[in-house]
Amino acid sequence: MTSARAPFPGADGLRHGALQASGLPARILAVLHASGLATLGDLCKPLPAGEKLDADDRALLSRVAAYACAACEGRPPPLNLVEWLALFLTPRLADVVHLHYGLEDPAAPLDRHEAKLRETGFKLGLTRERARQLLGLAFKALRQALPLGAADPLYRAAVDALHSAGGVLDAPALATHNGSPWGGTSPVGAFLLLSQLVPGRIVLYRGFFSEFSATRVERTEKVLHDRIAAAKSLLPISEIAASLPKSARPPGVPSAEPLLLALLRHMPDTLATRDGRAGLAGRHGAELLHETLATIGEAPLRTLVDAFN
Repeated sequence: MTSARAPFPGADGLRHGALQASGLPARILAVLHASGLATLGDLCKPLPAGEKLDADDRALLSRVAAYACAACEGRPPPLNLVEWLALFLTPRLADVVHLHYGLEDPAAPLDRHEAKLRETGFKLGLTRERARQLLGLAFKALRQALPLGAADPLYRAAVDALHSAGGVLDAPALATHNGSPWGGTSPVGAFLLLSQLVPGRIVLYRGFFSEFSATRVERTEKVLHDRIAAAKSLLPISEIAASLPKSARPPGVPSAEPLLLALLRHMPDTLATRDGRAGLAGRHGAELLHETLATIGEAPLRTLVDAFN
């Protein structure tokens, strides 16, 4: 943990929150309830010995109790992603999350981070079903009020990164955002985890991440496709962006062009030229090819492919 401290939102209400909001597993909660503890504020009192708990559970209880006390005082220590997972999960559950989201491989493409449960189980020597159960337990813990409150700076860092890029980031661009919030883990894996932990706060759509709702992106995609499908020639992307109806315009950003470009790169059968025009590959590809040949003449295939990208 770092030494800097920041106010924790909702600290007063947190003190009176039920123990379940800590994210602690049921077996630990049972021990706490049996000792008369009922709220998060009670975690600041002397903790029961917990003879029925193993070493990992006792360590987890100690970590969460210390964090809960700091949060109830309104001054919890900020956490990066690695610290956050290590604080609120047992080592076994943290390992499942790390492996499933490929957090240890910052250079991996998005499809490598979208691990199948069977693959995660294989790496851990578990069945697919057991891997699913453990991942479910991890998510159940992390979705409670105390862990989610601790994760709020991570979400804000993710949204800030998206907003600074016009509201969207694809995996190659996101891989360069390897700042302190992610604790040396893969930003792509981190965004994927955060997008699935709280659906809608960060959206994964057609291979890129967005701060906009899936519904808004779908509307933009439909308008974009309809416009270029109806066009006889390549259309300037800036022109499409300027003429989007309000229902398809991404909110809170100065231009819709970053979203349109992301969609064009990931929609099937669409293309975007380097001079900022859009079209359908099947209909407008020949036009672009003729333009390219007219400009550079007979060229190596590599040059032509580069022009299309």
